[in-house]
Amino acid sequence: MSNINFNTKAHLYEKNAIIQKLASDVLLSLLSIQDGEDVLDVGCGSGGVTKKIALLTNGSVVGTDISEGMINEAIHNGCDQQNLSYFVKDAECLGFSNTFDVIYCNSAFQWFPHPEKVLVQCFTALKPGGRMGIQAPATTMYCPNFIRAIEKVRTNPSTREIFNFFKNPWFFLEGAVEYRQLFRDCGFHTVQCEFKEESTRHTADEVYTIFQSGAENGYLNQSFYQVPLTDDYIETFRMLVKESIKEQSDESGIVNLKFVRVYLAAYKDDQKTRRQG
Repeated sequence: MSNINFNTKAHLYEKNAIIQKLASDVLLSLLSIQDGEDVLDVGCGSGGVTKKIALLTNGSVVGTDISEGMINEAIHNGCDQQNLSYFVKDAECLGFSNTFDVIYCNSAFQWFPHPEKVLVQCFTALKPGGRMGIQAPATTMYCPNFIRAIEKVRTNPSTREIFNFFKNPWFFLEGAVEYRQLFRDCGFHTVQCEFKEESTRHTADEVYTIFQSGAENGYLNQSFYQVPLTDDYIETFRMLVKESIKEQSDESGIVNLKFVRVYLAAYKDDQKTRRQG
C-alpha cells in the first residue's frame, strides 16, 4: 500500500517550499519579533524559518512539529544556535504554560483537524500580553490552479473511483470575520486579520514542485482515503496534475499561480493589549 506524507518527504521540504517561505516573511514582519523574546514555532517543518527566528532574538526559540521526519530534518539542517531546540509534538498537546512571548505558525494552521484545541494550547503557552500570528491558505478556493488540477483527477475514469473516497483534511474558513471569531472564542484578543490574494509567476515544473511541497501531502496520504491507495493511482494522479498545470501555462510557458491567504495576529489579553483595541 502506497502512502505520501510529510515524514517521507521531509528531506525535500526545505528546497521545495517556495511559496511557504515567501509568506513566512510577511508573517515575520507582522509579528515584529524583538530581541529577548521567547518564541514558539508551531508546525515548524524542517526548521528553515525557525533558524531565522533564532537569529532575531537571544530568547529561547522552540520549534515543534507532529512529523518526526520533519523534526529530524530540522535537527540535521543545523541546531547549533544555543537558543534553538526542536521537539516532536502534536499541536493539540503542546504542554507549555505562560512560556512564550510570541507564537509563530506559518502554513500549518490549515492542517489542524481541531483548531480550537490547538488555539487553547497556544493561548495557555503564551505569557500574558503575548501574541500569536498565523499565515495559512484560506477559503475552499485557496488555490484556483490546484483546484482545477484536482478537478481533472476527480473526473478522470482512471482515478475517479478511488478519489471518490478522499476525505478533505484541511481546515478553511471563508472570511476574516470567521477567523477572528474562532480566535476570540479561544480567549484571544484579535488585533489584525486580513485576507490577501497573492499571485506569483512560475514555470509549470516549479508549480508542480510547489504542489508537491504542500497539497500533495494531503491528496496522496492514505490517512485521508477510505480505500487503499495503489501505485497506479498515485502515478496517474501525478500525471493528471502535471497535465493540468501545463495547460494553465501561457504562451511563454509561465503559470500565474494564485493563493488566497489569511494573515492574523492575536494577543493573550492583558491591560496593555486591551488599550490597543
